[in-house]
Amino acid sequence: MTSLPVRKSRNFSFTPSKPHKHQRIREYILYCCPTGRFQQQLEAFWEKSKDICGSNGVHNYSIPHITLVSFFKAHEDSTNLVEAVRNLADDGKHLNRPMELELYTSNNFMGFFVKEDDANVLKRIALKFVKEVSDSIISDTIDLDHLIACFPYCASAVNEKTSSRCIPKSSRSISLEPHVKNLHLTLAFQFPTEVYRDLVDLVDSLDASCANSWELRLYSRDPRLATKQVHKVIFPHTSRESDELELRVGDLIYVNNDASQHSIDGWTEAISFLGNNYGFIPLNHTERIPETNAWTLNATVSLCQPTQDEIDVIDGVSHVSESDIFPNVERFSQLKTMEDSKAIGQRKRIVVLRHGERVDFAFGNSWTQFSFNESQNYVRMDLNMPESLPPRAFEEWEKDSPLTTLGTFQSHLVGSSLKNFGVKFSKVFVSPAFRCVQTANGVLSAMGLESELPLNIEYGLFEWLGWYEMGLPSWVSPKQLGLHFNINENYQPVITQSNLEGVLKESLAEFYERNSSTTREILENCEGDILIVAHATNLETCTRQLTGKEPRTRSDMRNLLMKVPYLAAIAMQQNDDSSFQLIEPPCLSLTHNSCAKFDWRLLDDN
Repeated sequence: MTSLPVRKSRNFSFTPSKPHKHQRIREYILYCCPTGRFQQQLEAFWEKSKDICGSNGVHNYSIPHITLVSFFKAHEDSTNLVEAVRNLADDGKHLNRPMELELYTSNNFMGFFVKEDDANVLKRIALKFVKEVSDSIISDTIDLDHLIACFPYCASAVNEKTSSRCIPKSSRSISLEPHVKNLHLTLAFQFPTEVYRDLVDLVDSLDASCANSWELRLYSRDPRLATKQVHKVIFPHTSRESDELELRVGDLIYVNNDASQHSIDGWTEAISFLGNNYGFIPLNHTERIPETNAWTLNATVSLCQPTQDEIDVIDGVSHVSESDIFPNVERFSQLKTMEDSKAIGQRKRIVVLRHGERVDFAFGNSWTQFSFNESQNYVRMDLNMPESLPPRAFEEWEKDSPLTTLGTFQSHLVGSSLKNFGVKFSKVFVSPAFRCVQTANGVLSAMGLESELPLNIEYGLFEWLGWYEMGLPSWVSPKQLGLHFNINENYQPVITQSNLEGVLKESLAEFYERNSSTTREILENCEGDILIVAHATNLETCTRQLTGKEPRTRSDMRNLLMKVPYLAAIAMQQNDDSSFQLIEPPCLSLTHNSCAKFDWRLLDDN
């Protein structure tokens, strides 16, 4: 634990604005990113250059890239943006060889410039994207100065006869010529002149001849990031004053660009990544991380098929990008009952749900400090806190949070929707986390199946152990849970609690395999429709490998989890050849002020 700096009294210099709930805007950017061996070279170069020469401007971005379309604003539910990226897949067919890159170094910039032929291909891709999405970001007339700022390839669209700086909607023709800047992949910038020679030596070791695997990526970010740094909490902090932010390890925090440099006492103003809460934080409890760690990856499309040598290896698992983002899907509701499933050849289906809103995320980790009296009895202090809790030491609740009142209500809403779709599960499997047990009970209660279907506690469905290096939670045993819920106390889990406790360190690949093998074992021993209630990660890790896809990278997983709200659902169905595919979940999505609408197709990309 690090020491807490002495804080001097002062008032806030800003008040963060909250976007109107009907006008949620995000900033989008389109990149062309290398994959495979060249990507690995660049990432290793950035890490080594930081160790040897210190940080420079490029280390605020953890993604090697060529910018095709600069940041532009659009509503976060603009689905045609993703579709526009998908439509670009065939346009990269000319990139069937290593991209021609030319190295350039100077005292303030180092990077690869794309040679003319390949640059023209990329610029045509960018122009096609601009034309397809212009309706989402531009009204009846286009201010050309603004357009050029976002899409610098559009400069020649000025009406030469009228010198008009506006383009009517009826004639939005954007010329490819002339181009106003060269496409490039940045290696370093804003570095001290004294490290120039060391950087050059590192740059010379890069081999651009293997740059033959590329993909388009559409990212988005919170507009507030334009003037903020992103910090990650590395030490917890319990607020002592009403104007302080509570910090949980791993949380992301927004800090003003100049605040961290001009702090007079080691404290600074900050905004939490979740909830838009703001207050003072001790800077030495955080560390600055690349801004891109707080971005969301909305879509990817391969521009060319990588060779065998260009397969990206993540945690020992081969990973090849796929070009189709949203394949054709079937609706779960096309087969509404287990009898229908049997009629077409024992086709199995599974629904994976994330739990509902948890108390510690709603009230902070310190919730137990004001919710238990001197006798360690629970006392409800807020209407959104549980009305009652089973007897248990408050330290155990800190590591195994229950649901809020809203979380329980969420589970009932989803259960009602499942019932309305005519879904009837044959078995229910639940992570040992108390919030997951509560969620499963609420879902089944609303479906009228609470007494009919006992919950099977499966330890193999618990979330990633990499987040629990200090030890696993002390879960309530199935026997104790049976005093409050309908629990199958005779169920023999695929992975036992002692199996998990024996794992000292779990890699991301091992986590994928644990969840995948557990789900596979469940499917092999069950018929009909199965429900799994677990964590945000499980929507991905329980289904991805069963549908023939490779595990994601850590950064892609992190970006995905930011898009998985409470009670998000994913559904998977067995095909005639015994393979599995994702299908539309059999319930309506749940959207409210702090819970964004979940698009299950996010898990069906590459």
